[in-house]
Amino acid sequence: MLYTTFARQHGQFLSKYVQKADFQLEGAEDRYGLNISVVTLPPEDGPLDYLSKAEKDQYYSFKYPRRRNSYILGKLAAKMAVAGEHDDLAGIQVDHGILCQPIVAGRTRGITITHCDDLGAAIDYDPRLLLGVDMELVDEKAMDALRRITSKEEEGLIHGLGPEPAFLTLLWTAKEAMSKVIQTGFTVPTELFEIKSCVRGEQGVISQFTNFPQFKALSILREKYVFTVVLPGKAMTEMSEIRLLNGLRQLLLPI
Repeated sequence: MLYTTFARQHGQFLSKYVQKADFQLEGAEDRYGLNISVVTLPPEDGPLDYLSKAEKDQYYSFKYPRRRNSYILGKLAAKMAVAGEHDDLAGIQVDHGILCQPIVAGRTRGITITHCDDLGAAIDYDPRLLLGVDMELVDEKAMDALRRITSKEEEGLIHGLGPEPAFLTLLWTAKEAMSKVIQTGFTVPTELFEIKSCVRGEQGVISQFTNFPQFKALSILREKYVFTVVLPGKAMTEMSEIRLLNGLRQLLLPI
């Protein structure tokens, strides 16, 4: 089904469960386009016209609701980020590469995907970029585990960044997003992703890495979630950083 047809037939579904935005980053050398979607878990009786027959079969094959939910959040977020008005949603095939990194079959643009609890997000991005996204629930029960992978140097960054649970979750999302950029996940030591600095501004938090000085992590703190995008610093001027953070805040307001 074409996106325009889906939007016409299921406009209420889109307005309730899908948020989309396009951004143009202005770097020192060029401009780079991002298409971002944030989705909320739809009801099980909601429309599935955006899935192919094989994807529907896969969805219904999952025995446990949690696995079905993560599958549908990832597919919906990715397709909504990628789709143009005249694209066939069911024809957008989201596959995985040799290191399980997401790819969209037949397209050169990059895709990065995250899902957590009842939310999902994806960013379709200019292939000249390297980019990763992560979103995590601020969960008190996870704090002991997060403290164990937080260095003494990182602990010293907490001043002015809010309560410890949100701060530790922010560090984790930055590391997770960076691991997606280099497409290893956490198959390498977590110390590799150590955070060197965190600066909080009006729109969000900008972090930098000890071992990846070329990259910046832009984070938005919501009441229950932290949303982080990692991308090359040279892809953004200072004003472009501010516009992207502000745009992300607006995109995440409904959740």
